[in-house]
Amino acid sequence: MNRKVSRYADPTANAGRSDELGGRHFASVAALIGEKSRAVMLWNLIEGREYTATELADCAGVSRQTCSDHLSKLVGGGVLTFLQRGRHRYYKFANENVAQVIEKMAYLISPDGTARTPSLSAESGFRYARTCYDHLAGKVAVRLTDALVSAKIVTGHPDKFKVTHRGEEWFRIRGIDIDELCRMKRKFAYPCLDWSERRNHLGGALGAAVLKLLLHNGWIRRKEESREVVVTPKGRIELRNQFAVEI
Repeated sequence: MNRKVSRYADPTANAGRSDELGGRHFASVAALIGEKSRAVMLWNLIEGREYTATELADCAGVSRQTCSDHLSKLVGGGVLTFLQRGRHRYYKFANENVAQVIEKMAYLISPDGTARTPSLSAESGFRYARTCYDHLAGKVAVRLTDALVSAKIVTGHPDKFKVTHRGEEWFRIRGIDIDELCRMKRKFAYPCLDWSERRNHLGGALGAAVLKLLLHNGWIRRKEESREVVVTPKGRIELRNQFAVEI
């Protein structure tokens, strides 16, 4: 009797090969972003603004030709992209997911700071308040996120934040249109693990809108040539009045 052969493939038949290919791809990405000079460039780009090759070369302490080689690899690997403006190219992260990866990798930095690079330890207020791509990070950001959850303006979930009905009105009064943010082609609101606080702060389009609100109102200000931000005297008052955040 002829054995009937199933027309369905064994789902585990190629599992070993898939794992091997996945491992190779992971290793190539890890090597791409793990090289020291490229890592420094990526760390500087996490503040969300665009840099020229010359500026990134200065940040990493390498020649312009070496920097150009690194940037070519990062663009080819889908980590960075660039905008051509006149004779200059301005480099930035290819997408928001790249910024998340870089920030989450920093979580592995030991709490005592022994693994930090010189650029991290140079700014006294860096852990207190800084930008993470296009949203607020640090102790202030974590406290602000906690306050929004406590006031039931947003609710926390494992992989996202949701704005409550009360929260929609609360944000509207402050000039943030939740419906408009939801239509954007990016994540709306997600918990971003804060590497210095070891807890989540608010990321995504909503996090970016909150940072924009704080800057526009003069409650915080950017520190020149740094990701660090400074909470102004007016900001301390308004963070307490508007967000119930004591700092």
